[in-house]
Amino acid sequence: MNNNLSIFGLGVIGSLTVASATANTALDLTPMLQDRFEKNCAVRDEYDLHDKNQEIQSILKKYIIKEEFEEQQAYATTVFTLKNTTYSGLVVKKIEFAWGRSHTLSEILYFDLSTPSAKQQFHKIGWNKKQIVADAGLVITKQGKLTTVQCYWPEKNTAE
Repeated sequence: MNNNLSIFGLGVIGSLTVASATANTALDLTPMLQDRFEKNCAVRDEYDLHDKNQEIQSILKKYIIKEEFEEQQAYATTVFTLKNTTYSGLVVKKIEFAWGRSHTLSEILYFDLSTPSAKQQFHKIGWNKKQIVADAGLVITKQGKLTTVQCYWPEKNTAE
């Protein structure tokens, strides 16, 4: 009987170890966003990490701590505070999706660059500030303790 309890106990501990290792695995946004932020902000018509109904994709859902939606006269924006999320080895604290009444879509990454090594890594990334599509752009700004990288592009099919 003690052997059965020991085996059961080891099984539970093993399951908890696997579950905690899975929970602590960071989501690397680089493969999903690199072509947009480092090459062409208008590479896709739609947002990244959203489905056709503008719902956040399941791959990102388990990394969201908080969701904030704001609607103003000129724009609507949703900000997701993230955990265990990176881009090119840097911690991404938030991701924002915005839609402007001027028919502009925008994705914004919020980075914590509070350490010298984070600043150095950030400057190694090939952000594309010279966009090839009219009305598209990339803007890097300091916003409080965070640095933001905003990619914006014109919404397609605005006549529909």
